[in-house]
Amino acid sequence: MPPLFHGKRGLYVTRHLLARQLREIKGSGLAPFTTLGEWNRERPTGRRIAVTFDDAYESLFTNGLPVLEKLGVPAITYVVASLIGGSNEWDHGTQARHEHLMDRSQLAEWLRAGQEIGSHGLTHRDLTTLPPDEARREIVESKQRLEESFGQPIRHFCYPYGAWNDAVRAMVEEAGYATATSTISGINSATTDAFTIRRILARHQRPYLAALTRR
Repeated sequence: MPPLFHGKRGLYVTRHLLARQLREIKGSGLAPFTTLGEWNRERPTGRRIAVTFDDAYESLFTNGLPVLEKLGVPAITYVVASLIGGSNEWDHGTQARHEHLMDRSQLAEWLRAGQEIGSHGLTHRDLTTLPPDEARREIVESKQRLEESFGQPIRHFCYPYGAWNDAVRAMVEEAGYATATSTISGINSATTDAFTIRRILARHQRPYLAALTRR
């Protein structure tokens, strides 16, 4: 956990709370876990939950993966393609603390464990602030690098900082992705645009199910 007064404390979830949140969902019987690909192909009318993690932090590998494996929960983590094995450089100068990112061997083990990866761009830059050619490179080249490194199609994208506009959305679709996730809070329906998927943030203060059902 970060220090008590850490500016981004709400983004951290302990291993024990993650397990508690996932067990609560599994025990509710209301929302089976699925992958983004399965949800997008089937577009079920009943409740489903896809678990996503941004940035591919090493702590997800060491603390999160054992929980996911024990509970049989599929998840996807979005990888910053040029910073594999590095750190969260995009946060330098902010209140966020320095964190290591998964290296190639850890990401390969994550995949062997049945989990998924997607692209979070090349360098985690806000795509809406970049010239079109740079934004397109972030989207396209990150996909290519991840596919070359891990030998499998990369079908899912996550907008860095959740920032997107119509032009960026179109670039992601044209690049061959099947979905893209935002940071817009909410629940998706069978008719949700696959390139503006909403998510609900799991915070350290409350169980995940409470966030899902509080309306």
